[in-house]
Amino acid sequence: MRDLIQTRRLQITGGSTYIVSLPKDWIDELKIKKNSDVTLIKNSNDSITLFQEEQSWSGHGVALVGVNDSKESIRRKIIAMYLSGYKIIEVKTKGMEIPSTHRSVIRDLVRNTLMGTEIIEASSEKMVLQVLTQLAQLSFDVALKRMHLTAMNMHREAIEALGDLNSEQGEEVIKMDDEVDRFSLYIMRNLNLALENVQILLDSGLKKSSECLGYRTVVKCVERIADHAALVAKKIKYLESEIDKKIFKEIKNLSGESLIVFENSIAALSKRDYAMAEKVASSVSAVIEKEKKQMDNLKASKNTAIIKLVLEDIRRTAEYSKDISEVVMDETIQSVIKES
Repeated sequence: MRDLIQTRRLQITGGSTYIVSLPKDWIDELKIKKNSDVTLIKNSNDSITLFQEEQSWSGHGVALVGVNDSKESIRRKIIAMYLSGYKIIEVKTKGMEIPSTHRSVIRDLVRNTLMGTEIIEASSEKMVLQVLTQLAQLSFDVALKRMHLTAMNMHREAIEALGDLNSEQGEEVIKMDDEVDRFSLYIMRNLNLALENVQILLDSGLKKSSECLGYRTVVKCVERIADHAALVAKKIKYLESEIDKKIFKEIKNLSGESLIVFENSIAALSKRDYAMAEKVASSVSAVIEKEKKQMDNLKASKNTAIIKLVLEDIRRTAEYSKDISEVVMDETIQSVIKES
């Protein structure tokens, strides 16, 4: 424990400045030199963080691939490196040409999935990707808002396409899911960087590292809500006929209530409002109860199985919104309690 925790006595010098000595072995290990600049941060939990200016890190990672690597394996490697914070991602082979299928996977990733990433070099044996977008250019709040609005639009358009039996509109909704995934990976990347770098944490607008866990949960919930909207859109082609108007009206009403819950959960997060988040969590039970009632009232028909799956997708949207509201309550509980 001595390597991690030491107690030092605070001293005063000059009448107004307090100083504390730092262990020499720590200084040597961190490679801090005499007269080096260090930054002090007063945290909201009454602690003080001291850190040095970011050490030079190449941020250059190399992923070796072979002919036996599957397309999914290559995708996973590149996405993992992106999430880990690498600025340069190099994909190369050992003395062989990169197969055309692998090149297509990499190009599709850059085009559709990895925000702010460009292919800066390509040869027969390697492809080099560079992440150009920085956190300061697109903050957490802005990226999350874009995710939220896109997921909301996906849900609305999916329900509209369902009522019109419009498969083409449904396909457009499915494509919109890629946009949500792009923002999701971008935010996840920066959350991982924020855990390692205090300056990135502060630039993001977060006050403490523990908030990264809450944001991670929120991002996954919004991503899942978009996934369920895409699932609704995918079910359109399996309908054998238009949904009964009365049944569709009930589906649309339930969808509207679910979206209100979703929107209010994001608003509570933005305002850091415990009371609002608690109301959101409480309102979800009403959506679940209505979904159950509609399920029970469905009469057997050619479309019954599909309708039940759609109702489940709508219910899941409300349940993920509840998860978001619970994150808000966990992060803001201090605002409604009195510590003794």
